[in-house]
Amino acid sequence: LIAGITTLLLCLGLVMVLSTASVADLTQGESPYHDFKVQLIGIVVGVPIMWAAARCQPRLFRAAAYPLLAVSAIGLFLILIPGVGTSVNGATRWIAVGPLTVEPSEIAKLALAVWGADLLARKEKLGMLADWRHMLMPLLPGTGVLALLVMSGHDLGTTSILLIIFLALLWYIGTPGRVFVGLLIFMLLVLLLLVVTESYRLKRLTGFWDTSGASASSVNWQATQGKYALG
Repeated sequence: LIAGITTLLLCLGLVMVLSTASVADLTQGESPYHDFKVQLIGIVVGVPIMWAAARCQPRLFRAAAYPLLAVSAIGLFLILIPGVGTSVNGATRWIAVGPLTVEPSEIAKLALAVWGADLLARKEKLGMLADWRHMLMPLLPGTGVLALLVMSGHDLGTTSILLIIFLALLWYIGTPGRVFVGLLIFMLLVLLLLVVTESYRLKRLTGFWDTSGASASSVNWQATQGKYALG
């Protein structure tokens, strides 16, 4: 089932990349297959890693939890240093390493999931999860540090994903409903505050609700072009 779904998604992804990126590649003087080849290389490298990871023992992932967390935190610090981090469209997410770019926030997603799972599993073994406060400490501050570092690079999307990973961990271990709902409401309020404090984020939200008079060059250009594509 996993192999079939993975193959289907990868094939669809390659088709979509070739379809959407070929014209952009041509306008930049590249081969129309440039992005397609990059995506294909990623698959050739990634699939064997996925195959190997699926056959690794859990203790290997648990051993990698803290190193992954440290690497992601250091990387997120580095992108905030002027001249080290690379900004695209207002978001600072990448570090250039020769011809390649590394996105520490992607490592942070995996690090939080693995570290959080290992931490909670250890506490469960010690019988500490009967107290909801042990569910949150130090998972909550650890998540908060990663989220603040990512948000410092103006990456609200990845910040939201980190919070979702945090909530998923709490849901899985059976956090009391009132605690879970309280955290969920608090995080939604924080995300809403982050949205309204930046005009371009607020325009995206208000544009989603009101697309009247939208043109292909307005803030709603994605929705508008989507309708054109369906037509």
